Amino acid sequence: MNARILLVISLIFIFAFLSGGIGYITLGGPDLASAVSDGSAEVIQKGSAGDVPNTVEIRNTGNKPLRVDTGTLLASNTSGDLVIATGTHVSPGSAEDVPAYSVEPEERTAPGVKLKPAGKAPALMVDVLSSSNPADPAEAFNTQLRLWVLARGDELNIYRGEVYAMVKKRDMRFYQLRENITAVRSELMDEYGLTEEQLSELNITSPVLNQTESPFKLFSVLDALKNQIGAIR
Repeated sequence: MNARILLVISLIFIFAFLSGGIGYITLGGPDLASAVSDGSAEVIQKGSAGDVPNTVEIRNTGNKPLRVDTGTLLASNTSGDLVIATGTHVSPGSAEDVPAYSVEPEERTAPGVKLKPAGKAPALMVDVLSSSNPADPAEAFNTQLRLWVLARGDELNIYRGEVYAMVKKRDMRFYQLRENITAVRSELMDEYGLTEEQLSELNITSPVLNQTESPFKLFSVLDALKNQIGAIR
């Protein structure tokens, strides 16, 4: 990597750090995990099994703006785990519907269940989320398949849980889903430099998911800046 590329990358991260600090000072609010922990926020599963993307309702009962970051994992013992698709800020005393994707394909999601933040998704998953538009049905479907492949590799079971519910809701055939998954695997290998062997062995805790191959994939950095600065409501 030459000096010019290193300089560009360094400037990006310096800008991200400074902007993040300014954004926090301006907004003065907690992130989702902190707010749920101290009882000033709730996350409730709103969508039904098979929805792509799914939907969660985030309620801010506190007195400060609440920051919701792209890639925040949401977990429950009675509903499939999700990941926040789009970062936002929720004003004090208000609620907002936020798109989310399934990352636990073998478990169905259940409406009405309370979810808790469970850390951050791996960097490669965040990059997939940040470069996709959940409001576009085709992009949302592709993103959901990418996340399932990254979360389970060859262990992805298309005849169970949320995957099965999605197939039935979309009136698909399983051979069509298998064809789409094959295409998604090829896309992931091309875009992120993954090998077939790496892809086969993946699960959501795989170290390789925190290694993005290209320094030019800046969607995650830009999305993080947007989440930090936000819009003052």
